[in-house]
Amino acid sequence: MSTLVWGAGSFLAAFLLHMAVWRVRVPERQTKVLLLIMFAVLAAALAFLKAGGGRFAAELGLPAPETAGDFLHLALINISLVLSYMITYSAMEADSPSLVIVMAVAGAGPDGMEEDALRRYFNDDRMVKPRIRDLLLDKLARKDGGLYRLTAKGRLFAALFMSYRFLLGRGKGG
Repeated sequence: MSTLVWGAGSFLAAFLLHMAVWRVRVPERQTKVLLLIMFAVLAAALAFLKAGGGRFAAELGLPAPETAGDFLHLALINISLVLSYMITYSAMEADSPSLVIVMAVAGAGPDGMEEDALRRYFNDDRMVKPRIRDLLLDKLARKDGGLYRLTAKGRLFAALFMSYRFLLGRGKGG
């Protein structure tokens, strides 16, 4: 039980820190900073418990991990929560086209939205340029003159997704 309490508790502490940082200023490289916060808090919790903080917590009535297996389980619970949150967070960070359509139609109210209005709503400024900016920011691509080229990191990323699509029999996509 102590592994669940400390694993989920350290995730909750990291989540609250993440919310506080984002209230002050949303970082440019959100995923990188979010992972840094999440894993730094996990490392701090493990160091606190290993350095004797577990005895202090036990005096307050909080169970503390004792064995190496307990610490491993605590870390696995926390990492599972972090990775699950990262999947959810990425959907908030950059709106998917489907989500943008749903939000636009919902914003139009009960009368709905005409097809032409929806087509005008979808433009390069809303759908393409933010994604290109993210690729450049994350160093997955670079602008070389008037051309966009994938970096080594970008080629690896693309290869992973193309391989996955191939395994699923989905083709190259597009």
